[in-house]
Amino acid sequence: MKKILLLSCIFALALTACRKPEPGIDPNGDTTDTLVKKYLVKQLLNDDPEAIMLDIDWNDDFTKILHVKYGPGYGSVVDYDFTHYEEDSILVTMSLQPNSYPIYALLYDSIMIHLKENRIDSINCYANGNLRDVEYYFYNGEGKIVARRYFEGASDYFAWEGDDVVDFLMRGYYSNIVIESFTNFIHPHYTLPFYLTDEVFGEAPGPLFTPLWKHQPILNNYNKYLADEDGYITKMIHIDSSDSLERCISYYYSTPNNSSK
Repeated sequence: MKKILLLSCIFALALTACRKPEPGIDPNGDTTDTLVKKYLVKQLLNDDPEAIMLDIDWNDDFTKILHVKYGPGYGSVVDYDFTHYEEDSILVTMSLQPNSYPIYALLYDSIMIHLKENRIDSINCYANGNLRDVEYYFYNGEGKIVARRYFEGASDYFAWEGDDVVDFLMRGYYSNIVIESFTNFIHPHYTLPFYLTDEVFGEAPGPLFTPLWKHQPILNNYNKYLADEDGYITKMIHIDSSDSLERCISYYYSTPNNSSK
């Protein structure tokens, strides 16, 4: 269960009857004409401050990520330090904290992100100062990512419908996953700037950020969703057959006018 929880909580999707939400409309019928920009600062398993899934430090105006802590929620954490160079490149250095199980190792100890028109163009991946791999990113005419190529030709693919990915193949999956049902709520990663992977080798490989959906997909292992007054998901809850709380994922946000976590 530890091995797959982090991936399954994001991508194990219920294939129910297809429906697209109307942007800005919540299940209670209230409408929001203007999207309020909020930025994810914490993602916790079972709302436990020690069970970190994401902890993100931003600059004052939330235009740049400075530091990230990432983990599966079981105590192991990877640190990512972001150093921004002008507007065209970002150096990210990665390190494992002690007691890193179930995260065994990192594929690289640093990556250099090369930007073009505020999007990732390519990423150079280094281990012990040596270039090991180069990742390439591809976009459609609307500037939405449609492919990421890495590992000598291996690729992730994304098919979009409006502001949401509805069909994808990502690292760790061996067949396409089709998303047929969404909530009316904003996905917690929607305002994160880039699609990035965690560069972890071992039991928790997967995306670090997934800003691929405006709306939260309905997951087959989470059956209750809570959101704030602006429509951002604040908690996803799995309730078992006996109606007792089994697990949840909590999300905390901030804005440039309210920088406290």
